[in-house]
Formats: sequence, C-alpha cells, structure tokens
Amino acid sequence: MGETGKLAGRYRLLNPLGAGSVRLAFDEAGHRDVAVRQLRVPAELRDAALDEARRAGRLRHPLIVRVLDVVVEDGTPWLVMEFVSGASLEQTVRSRHPLPVAQAARVGVCLLSALTAAHEAGIVHGRVDPGNVLLTPTGRAVLTGFGFPSLSMLPSADLWSLAATLHFAIEGRPPGQVPAEGPDPLRSLVRAMLHPSGPPPLEVVHETLERLAVDRPLDTVIEASGPLPPADVAALGLAVLDRLQAGGEFHGGVQPGNILISPAGQATLIPLLRTGTLPAYTAPEAAHTLTADLWSLGATLFTAIEGSPPAPGASLTRAGALAPVLFRLLSGNPLERPTPDELRRELLTITSERV
Repeated sequence: MGETGKLAGRYRLLNPLGAGSVRLAFDEAGHRDVAVRQLRVPAELRDAALDEARRAGRLRHPLIVRVLDVVVEDGTPWLVMEFVSGASLEQTVRSRHPLPVAQAARVGVCLLSALTAAHEAGIVHGRVDPGNVLLTPTGRAVLTGFGFPSLSMLPSADLWSLAATLHFAIEGRPPGQVPAEGPDPLRSLVRAMLHPSGPPPLEVVHETLERLAVDRPLDTVIEASGPLPPADVAALGLAVLDRLQAGGEFHGGVQPGNILISPAGQATLIPLLRTGTLPAYTAPEAAHTLTADLWSLGATLFTAIEGSPPAPGASLTRAGALAPVLFRLLSGNPLERPTPDELRRELLTITSERV
C-alpha cells in the first residue's frame, strides 16, 4: 500500500494529524473524514489486541472518540476512528501555557465521565495521557486512544493517569516523584489521586471537579474582591455548618481554600483531600472533634470578613454583629464555643439583615 493508498478499499490516506502517528483519511463509502492509526503490537498479541479494539468499537459516549472500524491490511492491523477537530492537551500546554484551574477542572469532568462509561462497560483505557486528550473548539475535552491493548490494567490505573494528566494541564510537566505543592483544591485533589494508597472515592473526585469547573475557592474570592459583608459571611457560615453536621464526623480541613463559592454566591465545603488544615485554621487543642472544626470555621469566617486569618492581637474592624459570634468560636477553651444549634441561631439572625 502506497502513501496515497487505501485501507480496506474505502479509507483513502491523507496527511498526518499533528506530530503523532495518526493520519487523516477519507471514508469514501461513508463520505466523511476519519482518523486512522496503525495498531502496533507484537505478533503474539495481535489477535487479543484486535478483539479488544472491536470491543472498544462498541463504546458510545459523547466524550469518547469512537473506534469505527478495525481493518487488517497486508497483515497489519489499523484502527479507524471518528475524526474530531481540535488540538491535543499536550500540544496546547506546550505551545501556549498551563490551563487555568477552572478549564483544567472542566477537562477533568469530561475525562472522568468518559472513563466511568468505559469502566462500566468493562473496558480499561490504559493510555490516558495529554496526547490522547483532544480539546475541541467548543470547549469539550474528548478522550481518544481506545482500542489499544490495556495489558490487563485495573480501572484505578486510569484514575492515576487522569490525575497525572491534570497535573500536566496545570503545571506544564508530569508529576514525577514530587507532585506540585499548593493548598488550592485542584492540586490537593491531584495529589490525593496520585497517592500510593489509592485515589479518594469516585464521588469525591467527581464532585470536586464539577464544582471547580464553575466555582471559585473562598480565598481566591477574597483576594480578588476583598472582604465580604457580615451578612454574607454569616450565610457562608451556615452553609459550612450544614455540611459539617451532615458529615457527622470530624472534617479536619475547614479553611478558605476548601470552601467553594458558586457564581450565585452559594458556599460548599468540599471533603478534605489528605492535605490537612493550615496552621492558621487549626484549633489550638488540635483535637479531632466537631468543636475543633467549629474553631476552624470561626477562623475562616474571620478571614472572610477581615481579609486575613486571625492572629494574636488581631482586631475585628468589619465584623459588626458577627464579632461576638467570632469571639466565642475562636475561644481557646472548647467548652466556651457555641454548640452547632446555638451557632445556627446566631448566624440566622445575622443573615436576616441581608438585603
């Protein structure tokens, strides 16, 4: 077969796509562009690889590049895939710059959705990396590379590779032995997913990525817009208190970086992702109790209303009616802090002042 030949008498080979081994082709029977790639495997694995490629062809998901056909030409197997317009995540980051957190989180949402569908169908990708992620002009991230042997990998291997891909997206480099530090939720999530003990529960990964795709951490909101009004801070406190009580156990990570603010101003406390509480938000008794979480909540509300965390001798100049509540929450004696029910009543009184 020549450089301008056909596969299976219908797929006319055209130009290479990017710097990889994928080529554009035209399907003369289906009257459409397709992408083709040679399936390079040892001869003893070829039959198993073809079976796996055909199984991948049964996957149907809007964020998965479909395997349309599996062709053997002159003894060489080829994958015929759906053509998707877009640049790979690897090309995008290397030619421009790492992605903003919200965009990287949207990529994560797309990839996790694609992988979940594949795993539910009993298929492990095995090759999740920045070169197999296509960023489309419409803002979707589409996963390609299905149909190659996964070498009996487990689904957890795909989740580790997803984390490494997100690390590349925000840092411009693979994680290596030392993933990037940083208290922000996305980097915390990536580090947790790369941890040798295994990733957090899938629902935690999914919720965190979905919220980061549209919401902003409280510390980022404060940095960009300044301290919040007392009634807004009280409403934030109520939302976090609801989450703490619903959890029913010690959270250990109540701090501005773990509280996400939606475009409508609603606050959500995300699960702790193995990073612990920053010193400025750690209760003095360092106990694993709800009372210690309430101290951390007080320090967080102090930051939201004053613009910086509490410190010895720090004064409350903007707190207004919230000041007595913060003084009690930040007491060094756990017995002097309000109970959750008392705190709820006090915060509800202050939120009633919102216009």
